[in-house]
Amino acid sequence: MKGRLACSLFLLVACLVLAGCWDYIEIESLAFVFGLGVDQVEPDFVVVLEMVKTSGGGQQAQVEPKVLATKGQSVSSAGSALSNPAGQRAFWSHAYVFLMSEQVARQGIVPAMEYLARSRHIRSTVWVFITKDCTVEEVFKSRPPVANSVSEHLNAIVLMQQAIAGFIPLQVWQLGHEFAAEGISAVLPTVKLVHESGDLVPIVEGTAVFKGDRMVGWLDGQESDLLCLLKGVAQRAFYVIETKVGEHGYFPITYELVGNQVQMKPVIRGGRAAISLTLTMQFGVEEVGRAPIVFRDEEMVKSVEAQLATAFTRRIREFLGKIQGEYNADILGFGQLLKRKHPQVWRSLREDWDLYYRHLEVELDVQCKVVLTGLSAESVRVRD
Repeated sequence: MKGRLACSLFLLVACLVLAGCWDYIEIESLAFVFGLGVDQVEPDFVVVLEMVKTSGGGQQAQVEPKVLATKGQSVSSAGSALSNPAGQRAFWSHAYVFLMSEQVARQGIVPAMEYLARSRHIRSTVWVFITKDCTVEEVFKSRPPVANSVSEHLNAIVLMQQAIAGFIPLQVWQLGHEFAAEGISAVLPTVKLVHESGDLVPIVEGTAVFKGDRMVGWLDGQESDLLCLLKGVAQRAFYVIETKVGEHGYFPITYELVGNQVQMKPVIRGGRAAISLTLTMQFGVEEVGRAPIVFRDEEMVKSVEAQLATAFTRRIREFLGKIQGEYNADILGFGQLLKRKHPQVWRSLREDWDLYYRHLEVELDVQCKVVLTGLSAESVRVRD
């Protein structure tokens, strides 16, 4: 009995003495990487990091971002080398964003992003952006008005995408899938700097269009809204459209997109492939200004809906002309759709898809409905 008691006591003491981490790193010795980017690939990689040092605790905790840049023969070697001037070990697992400059995008982004796709230290959910009219270093050195760091600022914008529209966010793993897929070209959101109260503030607006891994052009904010519509992305967007109101002439009326559904299907006629595209949009009326419009009048509502359909048909035709004729980039995935629905036809067009896509016929049908008019069905009346 005494032997068992002594053995139990020995095991208890051993557990208390031997408990603890066999390997640990003090948090004070780490510099957290919130954002990283590549400004140049050739002749050397220029890697930029936004590192964050925390001090204090609880409500008194302070976050101080620092931007460091260096050259190296690869992204990983340059990133690792930045621990030296930082004086702390770089901790990558909390990274939010990955940025690449236009120069890198034009040359091909695979060498720049391959490390992110492979590394076990960086999450595959990092958001990917292309900088427009500025470098990655300039973006990281800008001053967001509310967030502690640029990386947190960009992450917050992505999380509000449905409310602000104008871009399609993409993570590292999603970009890899788009590069590997047949019959579709990749797109990435763009970051640019705007002046706000004397400071340069980063915003996310517009889209970089790719063929393979090389960027071939840009889409502005309005064109990116159309891209979101045609990809069926849920978003809240506002459109100011000159609308004819009876015999009173044209007035700028603001419409809010409250719902959209898109249907795309390939059709084969006379041995040639085409795409049938139907877009249904629901709108709310946000502002009518001085327009003498009454939405209780069914004929007037039908006239407004017809004008909306005509306006968006024209815009989408111009958009399709740009991505087909100018960029020749299948960012809507027409080829992918054809491959899925008519694999035999796709096999016959596969090798010459670039040539065929440029002249691919798109049968477009746009339907618009006004479903909300706010708290009033007519404009504000002013007594003479």
